[in-house]
Amino acid sequence: MAAEGNTHVVIMAGGIGARLWPISRRSRPKQFQPLLSDRTMLFDTYERVRPIAAPERVWVVTNAEHVPLAQSLLPKVPPENVLGEPVGRSSAPAAALAAARILRADPEAVVVATPVDSYIGDPITYCDYIGTAVEAAGEGFIVVLGVMPSHPDTGYGYIQRGKRLSKPSSGAYRVERFTEKPDDQTAERYLAHGGYYWNMGQFIFRADHLMDRCAAHIPELAEAMRKLSKADELTPGLVEQVYRDLPSISMDYGIAEREESMAVVPTALDWSDVGHWRSVKEIARRRGILGARPEDHVAVNSSNCFVVAKSGRLVVTVGVEGYVIVDTDDALLVVREDAAQDLRDALDEIERRGKEEHL
Repeated sequence: MAAEGNTHVVIMAGGIGARLWPISRRSRPKQFQPLLSDRTMLFDTYERVRPIAAPERVWVVTNAEHVPLAQSLLPKVPPENVLGEPVGRSSAPAAALAAARILRADPEAVVVATPVDSYIGDPITYCDYIGTAVEAAGEGFIVVLGVMPSHPDTGYGYIQRGKRLSKPSSGAYRVERFTEKPDDQTAERYLAHGGYYWNMGQFIFRADHLMDRCAAHIPELAEAMRKLSKADELTPGLVEQVYRDLPSISMDYGIAEREESMAVVPTALDWSDVGHWRSVKEIARRRGILGARPEDHVAVNSSNCFVVAKSGRLVVTVGVEGYVIVDTDDALLVVREDAAQDLRDALDEIERRGKEEHL
């Protein structure tokens, strides 16, 4: 897909990535870490979207304290395109903030809002799917990309495919139903049905259409973003004042579950949400990466372990199965793979003990 003149990309790069501690820290969260390659996740995402939009039409929404870091990692992106949130309010405010600013300069803008923590194995094919989604967005739909589920995971949103759209001819469908994070029984039923997709978290829309739908579904968000869109400069004080009373709500709950003009582009992409160590391990397995170098990890009667050795120490496992081990200079994590999503509880305990320097 060639870069389109009115297509903008918004990289949503907020959050602290708590479930990927101890690599992800408050001072330098996962999006600024080389988790899946030798480059940061932010830079990998930027490289993936380069065919979609020129650097001046790439935007980043991140934590206010990390704006200088993001600017330094993406020197070709105009500094003013890196927007800082004083407090995280989930994906709907992040997408709306960028859309409101983009509309000032480009009233016809189509926006591709992409999370920074997505692993997508085939970036060229991804751009082709985005091209289809951009066409559908031009017809007045808010569009998501979907991928066939491999198991009944309750951590993802599920999209039921409806009738095929007449435009574009290459394959977009109305969304019959959008269900965010169903219970186990419902997820199993969706998987057996066969007409459902996981939501990949990629939202494609006309910027003016998103603001209109925010006014319908999250009016307080739309009003707040109108104030910011009128400002010539987004000063920290102004943004903090506006964000103070905003709801914390995702695009999934705030827009997708409530909106009728939703469409899905089904894909065959190799995709994962990089949310915890279990997902990192699974991605590494699919890519044939074993984790720690052989010289950093000695395994005796151990199997199915994923070791990340960052401290320079030798990691030795004996009689261990199904563990993730992450060794850094000041912290060591040892967690069963099936308990990786519970890491937040450990971080709460670290904070309770007054050891915030490790967070």
